[in-house]
Amino acid sequence: MENNRNYIRLIFGLKLKQLRQEKHLSLNDLAEKSSLSVSYLNEIEKGKKYPKAEKIARLADALEVSYDSLVSLKLTRNLTPIAQLIDSNILEMLPLDHYGINLNKFISLMSEASYQLSALVSTVIEMAHNAELSQNNFSRTALRIYKEINENYFEDIEKSVNNFISGFNLDVTPPIILQLLPDILKDEYHYVIDEKRFNDFNELRQLRGVLKPGKQPILFLNPGISTAQKSFILTKEIAYNYLEISNRSYIHSSLKLNTFDHLLNNYKSAYFATALLLYKDFFVRDVNNFFKQNTWSSNTLLEIIKKYNATPEMFFQRLANLTGKVWEIHKFFFLRFNTSAHSDRYDLTKEVRLNIRQNPGGYQTSEHYCRRWLSIELLKNIKHELEGIESGGKMKAGILHSKFHQTEDEYLSISVAQQNVLDKDMFTSITLGFYLDDHLKKKINFWNEPKIPFRIVNNTCEMCNITDCKERVSEPITLKKIQISSDIENAIKKL
Repeated sequence: MENNRNYIRLIFGLKLKQLRQEKHLSLNDLAEKSSLSVSYLNEIEKGKKYPKAEKIARLADALEVSYDSLVSLKLTRNLTPIAQLIDSNILEMLPLDHYGINLNKFISLMSEASYQLSALVSTVIEMAHNAELSQNNFSRTALRIYKEINENYFEDIEKSVNNFISGFNLDVTPPIILQLLPDILKDEYHYVIDEKRFNDFNELRQLRGVLKPGKQPILFLNPGISTAQKSFILTKEIAYNYLEISNRSYIHSSLKLNTFDHLLNNYKSAYFATALLLYKDFFVRDVNNFFKQNTWSSNTLLEIIKKYNATPEMFFQRLANLTGKVWEIHKFFFLRFNTSAHSDRYDLTKEVRLNIRQNPGGYQTSEHYCRRWLSIELLKNIKHELEGIESGGKMKAGILHSKFHQTEDEYLSISVAQQNVLDKDMFTSITLGFYLDDHLKKKINFWNEPKIPFRIVNNTCEMCNITDCKERVSEPITLKKIQISSDIENAIKKL
């Protein structure tokens, strides 16, 4: 509702400014004719204030237009794209404020744009509608870019974690004692924790938790979650309170995070949680020992994850946070894929790419991701192994030395796939892929172990011209279209 009022103010201000300029009136001229102050008119034109009916009538008389036409939301041709932009909700999805862009100034600049730029805006909006650009995808893309701009590391949250540990005199030797977390929520933030009510609602079986806010918040936890998931949720709730984050989702599920603010604040609380549960001093020491090994060991990796009572995603998220800061590895990608037992569909649900040209995730298109990547291969293996079996969240780790087809870019990817503890037919893989250069070779001793598989990879089947690929699930349709277009252009040049 507040957004609607804001947009009405913006549109009224744009119309007033346009009419004033059409009449060749300065702000001083209009102030004199309407008996309103220059500062007040300036506030109206900037979309900060909306005048009362009596003042609108005075403005209409001064501009020699009808009251109804002045308050109408209908705009002239060059301002129509702005109305379309507002109606499309794209401005709500785009986190302008987080990038230091004032919405009112943005709209004002657009109002002074040329017809050509206005046409471009209309084209972008139309493309967004045709591509069925959802707010969810838009917000998630904005968050990914936000993380990449910050190198996926946030010093202020790291400091907050250290202050929290000092303030509560916590022992963060892994694993953190689980009972410490609900005690802090109960004693410090007056929480009630309920682990029984979830069983009364079969519809909520896929959710990990729900918070009922209030003076005495009630955190309903799904009793089926693992102890690692439980620790993570409890610590995220601590983070929301300690960091004083109020604009948040009360549902602990990535399915219910749509707005950019909810996504960003969820990420901040998750960052805080992993930074606390996988405390930097201990975590860096253990990862250093792992990297110094001369041979790759999936068991060693899984043992470290279990040592911190973490999920694979918590482990890799913490590693991705510290990769640049601690090990000065600034080229990597982070991917999370989901799939179900009876499907050949693999959904990319989270990604971060830092300083790399390729996109192993395939740009979240409807095309088929390259099945040669470790992320997909590991999921296929664990699905085959655990089909119909409830393993309690069994994990499987793997490593791959890959090289992009037709380039010299190589990656060392480490991945862990896991069966969902709440649904035996759902599987997730988390992958961290490091760009393989001389610097990485000095950091990870086992990078060239002969036992590590090597594969030529690509982005998607539709864009791949590898002729002998046994894993291909679709013909290179997109690539063929590009080639046909290129052949036509070359023929025209010869003609």
